[in-house]
Amino acid sequence: MQQINWYTAMALSRLQDFEDRRNRINRFSIRKLQDMSNPFESFSEYQFQARFRLSKEGVIFVAALIKPKIVSPLKRGAQIPAFMQLLVALRFYSAGTFQIQIGDLTNLSQGTISKIVKRVSHALASLKPQFIRYPTENEAVVIRQRFYDYGGFPGVIGAIDCTHVLIKSVGGPNAELFRDRKGNFSINVQLICTSDLKITNVVARWYGSCHDNRIFENSKICGQLERAEVPSVLLGDSGYGCTPFLLTPFSHPVTAAEKRYQSAQIKTRNPIERCNGVLKQRFNCLRYMRLKLRTCLTTIVACCVLHNIALLHRDNLQFEEEVDEDHEEDTVTPLSSSGIASRTRIVLSHFS
Repeated sequence: MQQINWYTAMALSRLQDFEDRRNRINRFSIRKLQDMSNPFESFSEYQFQARFRLSKEGVIFVAALIKPKIVSPLKRGAQIPAFMQLLVALRFYSAGTFQIQIGDLTNLSQGTISKIVKRVSHALASLKPQFIRYPTENEAVVIRQRFYDYGGFPGVIGAIDCTHVLIKSVGGPNAELFRDRKGNFSINVQLICTSDLKITNVVARWYGSCHDNRIFENSKICGQLERAEVPSVLLGDSGYGCTPFLLTPFSHPVTAAEKRYQSAQIKTRNPIERCNGVLKQRFNCLRYMRLKLRTCLTTIVACCVLHNIALLHRDNLQFEEEVDEDHEEDTVTPLSSSGIASRTRIVLSHFS
């Protein structure tokens, strides 16, 4: 009888120890564990930005802007909240992976992810007039000074270049138009930026085989510059024609003044090459897009809008200095007499 009581006491003691440990674990879980389904709670600010490429404040800001465009009354079924749609699209933009993999992370089908990306991209692209604007004359004063402080070239409003966004073959009789000089199918995207990498102009509708200078000559901003409707001067590489409002480097600088011009011109237009590199690091989907052509175009513009919003909200992500190499400096465009005269005046007045 005494032995039975001893076994019973031991069993009760172990049961009590188990209950104590379970209570401690439960208290720790309640205190420490977070809801992993809510990124705003489960991730720190840096972890959140690393996954979605915008700060938490930035996501709240963007979601409020696009909510009326992506949420509409449903006759049946459940509506996916605007925040969740935006986060799904941001994860796709930043990861640049297959939609089915994004669906596995969010418990959504590939078809639903495709619809969300298309819907959110169109909503973000519609914000282009608000966040991607060529500077006014008043704004140009500050931009000119910042460019001069950066590279020593006077009077610069923006640096211009094109970058290729790889896509899958569009098929059909016009497919080969999209094959660029490297043999890839791509969209040739024109960008103009300031010295702090803010995008002030984007043209995303030309096929990969199109030359940079042709895109510029057919763009709206070129006509505005020709008519002196907006501030100039832009800096570009030798793939562009030298004009009074778009200055290019010398093919072979000879004099000391020309060499100083060359050095300042190359350094001052460096931000556009950095901008192209940072844009593709921020949104890896721009390295290769598997979307339909129309959605590709709107997604490119959407990423440019998000890039400017990220700068506006001062995200703290650091990207490597990756210089984009999709330029056409090896193709020299014929120069106009007025462009040569303008370049010569700047050489004599500022670099002699």
